[in-house]
This record gives sequence, structure tokens and C-alpha cells, in this order.
Amino acid sequence: MEVCEICLEVKNLFVKYGDVMVLENVNFSVRKGSFTTIVGPNGGGKTTLIRAILGLIRPVKGEIYIFGLPPNEYLKKRTVGYVPQGVQERHNVPMTVEDVVFMGVRRGYLESKGKFKDQVNRALEVVGLLDKKKKLIKELSGGERQRVMIARAIVSQPELLIMDEPTVGLDVESQRNFYDLVRKLKEDLMITVLMVTHDVGFVSEYSDSILCINRRLVRHAENVEELPREFFEKLYGFAVRPVLHKHKEGSA
Repeated sequence: MEVCEICLEVKNLFVKYGDVMVLENVNFSVRKGSFTTIVGPNGGGKTTLIRAILGLIRPVKGEIYIFGLPPNEYLKKRTVGYVPQGVQERHNVPMTVEDVVFMGVRRGYLESKGKFKDQVNRALEVVGLLDKKKKLIKELSGGERQRVMIARAIVSQPELLIMDEPTVGLDVESQRNFYDLVRKLKEDLMITVLMVTHDVGFVSEYSDSILCINRRLVRHAENVEELPREFFEKLYGFAVRPVLHKHKEGSA
């Protein structure tokens, strides 16, 4: 019988901002090598959950383990790849693609860039942008910029990649290409992916499991077919279509 290794485990998590309890008694685990998406309404605690997992905020109560270690202990040994929310708005800077990716090298700024050149090149090759490494980041399209941010997140070869609404502002075709790339990363690099998104249609096609968050863990589904349209309408408070896009075989 195959043993399922757990990458991430959250137990009885409570997180408070001021007097407001943002997350209440959240419990779930994420399998190693899976692509798990987090969906839910604005203000439901999705970004707060990500920040708690990254050790950026301290829970009122509860435990978080990344490969069996609390976040702060795990991060002393390994890097968690992270693509934060709103990076599309911060790309009007005079930096090359190569420089942006180098920022993701663990302890890279303490040593020479030359030492990590191959590492940076490999990350850019994975996302299909090696030929654009000398271009300014502001000269790229929105989809290309997001691929640069993924390269920055994976350059230190993390076991876990976390992304917070990375497809905001992208057109449908760029979103589809983005999800194809994420699936390729998961399969080729054996990386675990945890992503906050509102792209319910793409979630239904690409993710292995779905966490539905609205202050509490409303549902943890291993198959989107377990979640009918009525469920999403109740979660979001308005009509949504769970299945919008079909994955094209052979797309990249």
C-alpha cells in the first residue's frame, strides 16, 4: 500500500486581527506533490491563511506543520516558494528579468551573482523565458511577468510553492497558459502547489483538491464534481459557473 506523505498540515487554527476572528478552527492537510487551490469570498480569510502558513502572522491558537515542522523552523532549513498578491502592480521598475529571478535565491545577496547564474538560468528555462532574461521586466506582457515571478519563487528549488491570486489581471488565454505551466511544474519538479484563486472554472480542470474557506473551512473536496454549482453560489453569495474551461491536451 502506497504511503501518502503530508506536505502541509493545519490543526485547529484560529487567527485574529484586532478584535476580529478572521479564521476559526480551520483543519486540513495537503498531500505532497498535489495542486491544491483555495477558493472563497473576499474577506473570507484566504490570504490570512497563507500568511499564517508562511509564518508571517502568529495564530491565536492552533498548529501548522510543513513537512512535520512549524513554519519558522522549516524556513531555517528550506525555502517556500511564494508569489504574493498584487505583484502585477509592482513591475514598473528598471530591473531585468534575470535580476528579478535572482532576488529569489536563498541568501543570494550575500554572495556573488555569478555563483547562482546556472540556478537562475534553469528557473527561467523551466518557465520558458531564458531568451528574455536581459529584458526589462516592465517590457513583458502580463502573462510573461507572472512566469518571471514563478521563476523567482522556484529558483531555490522549494518543496512547496504558494501563490496568492496570481492570475488577477490576466486574460483568459494567459490564465490557461499559466495553469498549464503550474501543472507542468508539479509534474516535472515534483513540487507541491497551494494557490489562492477566484478562477473557479480553471480550478475544476486543473487542481487535485479544493479548500473552500469562509472564515472556517467550509469544505475540502478531492474532486470538484463533489461541489455543485449551488455550493459555489452559496459560498460566494452570487451565481458562478464551476466549469468554464476545458484543458487542451498537449498545451503548454
